[in-house]
Amino acid sequence: MRDASAADVVDFLVHEVFFKFGVPEVIHSDNGRQFISKSFETMVKAFGITHMRTPVYSPQSNAAERVNRTVISGIRAYLENDHREWDAYLPEIEVAIRNAVHSATGVTPFFAVFGQHMYLNGHQYKLARKLRSLSDHAITDLEARDRLAIIRSQVKEHLQKAYERSRQRYDQRARQLLLTPGQEVWRRNFVLSNFGKAFNAKFAKKFVKCRVVRGVGSNAYELEDLQGRSLGVFHSKDIRL
Repeated sequence: MRDASAADVVDFLVHEVFFKFGVPEVIHSDNGRQFISKSFETMVKAFGITHMRTPVYSPQSNAAERVNRTVISGIRAYLENDHREWDAYLPEIEVAIRNAVHSATGVTPFFAVFGQHMYLNGHQYKLARKLRSLSDHAITDLEARDRLAIIRSQVKEHLQKAYERSRQRYDQRARQLLLTPGQEVWRRNFVLSNFGKAFNAKFAKKFVKCRVVRGVGSNAYELEDLQGRSLGVFHSKDIRL
């Protein structure tokens, strides 16, 4: 979206997502202003959606953003080196993303949705049909509904395996932190240097005292300062006892 204001985001989700594909149970977002706005919260409550936000200063919690950053930065670098305009190649970029095999699912996004490969020239179908590669060889002769059921079952299995691999890597270096509402803790102090005020962040406190409001998921907590002002949701990696 060229303009990602709160009103535009709400309108897009309602009319382009909910009314076409159904209402989700959960929406996970970052802490952008549009996602913490009153209109967005009113919308998710009206549709009965649980809204979960990425902990502040923890971009690694948002897998989609990390994937997008990698893909987009690579494409930008390619186009900039070739001195070509970014917007002129957006259609080609979208096609490339839809046809890229995802390491977790094992198939392209287009194949997962439609049960066949995406072709960009009508003459390719004849050759693909001859090679029996319009779809997976083992399921080519099945009905479309049965093909999609098998494909999505395989995707689900691949995603579960990818999740287990990621969980095992995370658990090796993660620490368990069990906190209760009302408990006083120390959170990492995220401050920036300010030349105008002659302030250097290196000399600021590394941690500041605060209070637990509630747990969010299995590894994040909503915090407030000692005066009761909300500080947002923080990942357990940024909290100390």
